[in-house]
Amino acid sequence: MNSRFLAVCLLALLCLSIKAVTIPKEHVFLFERSTNGNYICYDINLKDGKLCEKEPLTAYWVLGGGTRTEGLTFLDRKMAFGVKVVSAKKDEATVYLTAHKDLKIRICRHKGKWVGIVRLDGHEMILRKMFAQMKPPLSVKCEYVDLFGTDATTGEKLRKRITP
Repeated sequence: MNSRFLAVCLLALLCLSIKAVTIPKEHVFLFERSTNGNYICYDINLKDGKLCEKEPLTAYWVLGGGTRTEGLTFLDRKMAFGVKVVSAKKDEATVYLTAHKDLKIRICRHKGKWVGIVRLDGHEMILRKMFAQMKPPLSVKCEYVDLFGTDATTGEKLRKRITP
């Protein structure tokens, strides 16, 4: 009986010592995949209130239904979800994701918020989310990517499908 009580007390102490994960509420954009509920956040990276020119976005996984975060792996950064800088200044940068070299994303302020803007079909879309539909059974090849956002001028909701 005493050992069971001790085990329960130790477990309770352990649970109290686990820190809750704080995930920012606002991201520049998210990247989701059809394979599972994990997703990647792309957040603004500021240094002294100015855009970090070397690394304007910070990317990380949100796992387990939002219970924990994890940095991108070497392969994640090099093959798919890493951010490459095309050009950068203190208040604006142009980047692309390693898996989507042709899709340039302009990181800038829009109405007081940091956003990612892509140019599609003559529209400037404020990118909110990218969703990749993966091909079964191995789920390493992408069938298509849907981009979700709003028109930077009108605020109209937009969705655009691109295929690799």
